[in-house]
Amino acid sequence: MARAIDEFDLIARYFAPLARDMPGAMGLLDDAAVLRPAEGCELVVSADAIVAGVHFLETSTPFEIAQRALRVNLSDIAAKGAIPLGYTLTVQLPETINEAWLADFAAGLSSDQQEFGFGLLGGDTTRTPGPLTLSINIFGQSVVNKVIKRSGALSDDDVYVTGTIGDAFLGLALEKGDVSARVDEDRAALIDRFRLPQPRVALGAKLVGHAGASADVSDGLIADLGHICRASELHAEIRLDDVPLSEAARRLVTDNQPLHLSLLSGGDDYEIVFTAPQAARADLNSLSGEVGVPITRIGHMAVRETGTRPVAVIDGSGDQLEAGDDGYRHFKAAEPR
Repeated sequence: MARAIDEFDLIARYFAPLARDMPGAMGLLDDAAVLRPAEGCELVVSADAIVAGVHFLETSTPFEIAQRALRVNLSDIAAKGAIPLGYTLTVQLPETINEAWLADFAAGLSSDQQEFGFGLLGGDTTRTPGPLTLSINIFGQSVVNKVIKRSGALSDDDVYVTGTIGDAFLGLALEKGDVSARVDEDRAALIDRFRLPQPRVALGAKLVGHAGASADVSDGLIADLGHICRASELHAEIRLDDVPLSEAARRLVTDNQPLHLSLLSGGDDYEIVFTAPQAARADLNSLSGEVGVPITRIGHMAVRETGTRPVAVIDGSGDQLEAGDDGYRHFKAAEPR
């Protein structure tokens, strides 16, 4: 009978190869790693965990799960204008996880390490009676004092968002059967956007010097722009018709304004919402073409009046819409009785 693999065999077989190009990882043979940013740079650190049944579907492949775990973290540092250096990974594995699963999972990590140019520094591996849980700490670098904070917006700044909004929300809704698509290609494209986020790493680093404030759109456009508003003590107005949608999303929300509005709060977009002075418009248009990612101006920042919501959504007639601003939250206050 074959001997069951223990955690040290698991690390040596599946995870140590992922650290091969990271000298500071010391082959995953030590209790810590060493990481030094380039001259004139400082570390930018973030962390995100994903849990089966909460952040990804049980039907997701191990390869997809690995990519999702890395990419939601990459999106965080991209929004700060940083480039990735390395990451640590904590895996809590149910008994149902076997070596075939681990091999495919490691292949997903390896694929994204090559695509985004960083590697594994260390982590922890354990069994759990609960759901599969993955936690990543990601380390990036940015030029000293150049990280793009949420608090840097100014009144009269333009508001921009990268890519398109709402695809992942609709992709999940399609997988769950909550909505239906008339075109098979639309269904496939939207589901792919949910299963495989596209963090704007190359673009994020180039926003340094242009963006005043930024956030990654993980909890929803309104919610994450609201974080910028609160940190900067300002108000934002965005135009519903200017929020960029893919053709597939547009076909689903045509003549359905409630569904259209829900795309602004659905989350899982992993785009970047940011502010920039009006003088930066031409430079940002050029940057969009340079990196091949759409950058769309969707509104502006303003002084926040007492009693107003952080973000107002305006329709084509100039009227404010009831869009809400909660976005996705793991912990919600109990409904009043």
